[in-house]
Amino acid sequence: MDKKLVIHLIREELRNKFLMNTLRSLGFDCTSYTLIISEQILTFVGFTEKSDNLYQWYFQIIDKAVEEITFLNLDEMLDKWSVHIYIELLEAKLNELMSK
Repeated sequence: MDKKLVIHLIREELRNKFLMNTLRSLGFDCTSYTLIISEQILTFVGFTEKSDNLYQWYFQIIDKAVEEITFLNLDEMLDKWSVHIYIELLEAKLNELMSK
């Protein structure tokens, strides 16, 4: 797993979700432009089994991060949240391994 790659992918997923939410709020249909990279991110972190609960938890964190992002603090929040989410994913993976 390449830490920099995973953090970069999380950052891009956050950026895309923020931009799609912004365009959607203006009345645009953005379904064709949504990144679908969550499966790759979870795979790179080490999750081999990806339950619906894992995806729900992951998207809740993404949504929480997007709520804090504005155009005025975009880069700062993308940096902050991409690292934070990466750490959360590592902790979740560690907990999964320890529970086996």
